[in-house]
Amino acid sequence: FVRPGEWHVVTLYPPMSLANIWDTVKYLLNVVRPHTLVRVFDAREQEALEGLSKRDFFDKYGFVLLERPTAMSAVDWNVSAPKTLDISHFTGYGMPQRETPLTRVYAREVEAIVRELLPDAKDLELDPLCARRGPGTRNPTYSFSPHQDYGFVADDWPISEEDLPRRFAKPEVKGMMAVNFWRPVLPMQGPVRKTPLAVCDPRTVQMEDIVPISIRWDNMPHHKMLSLAHDEEQRWYYYPNMTVDEVLVFKSFQHFKHQANPALRTCFHTAFEDPTAPPGAEERQSAEYRVRIWF
Repeated sequence: FVRPGEWHVVTLYPPMSLANIWDTVKYLLNVVRPHTLVRVFDAREQEALEGLSKRDFFDKYGFVLLERPTAMSAVDWNVSAPKTLDISHFTGYGMPQRETPLTRVYAREVEAIVRELLPDAKDLELDPLCARRGPGTRNPTYSFSPHQDYGFVADDWPISEEDLPRRFAKPEVKGMMAVNFWRPVLPMQGPVRKTPLAVCDPRTVQMEDIVPISIRWDNMPHHKMLSLAHDEEQRWYYYPNMTVDEVLVFKSFQHFKHQANPALRTCFHTAFEDPTAPPGAEERQSAEYRVRIWF
């Protein structure tokens, strides 16, 4: 499908040559396939078994659940998510600079979490908009394909407001992360039973199972991200019955200058169909908010 060290180019936005179309069809044929039955472990039980602090669990696994009620209302979430998911949600490029409930309320709540989990963090890039998923939102569907939102290293970073590789090269910079704050949100009433989110322990992923993708889905340049081939050794987790008072924090990108390149230190993730969900379970309403963190 793709040779080691290469990026498979996927083009979903014109202009598209015959070569673009063929490469994209090959990618889609590899993504659209029968469902695979995968065991997903209870991350609440895993946290209890480990007995680690939230900070140490996050450092070890790349994800952690926090009980953090938010002051955001259902209206606040909708006002702060007026568009479909695009490159601005990943890099900040093209993100409008305006005041929203996110800037007034949620950004402060998120910054407190970052300071708790990553006390060495220096600068945070907190966008005024997030992405919403669920019926009635601009992203009404869920992604059932395991993926990772970014590439491996700073040079893989797509277009951004500031030249990220150049900033990364500055001597005072030690490294950079992108962290996803994912949570159920109002108007959802009950806990998430239908289409919860699973995250994969990066230590259980083999590099040869990673498929690097360079994808273009709008008028912006190609965005490098990662797809994943299934392997039984991969260990997937989820937090059952998440509520609107909880937030799942997981690493989407991490590159420090002292680390070998490339290596996976972040979490593949995907929605999945939980066979234990009761018939007629409430549709999931969720928000995802990516924060870029400099060290």
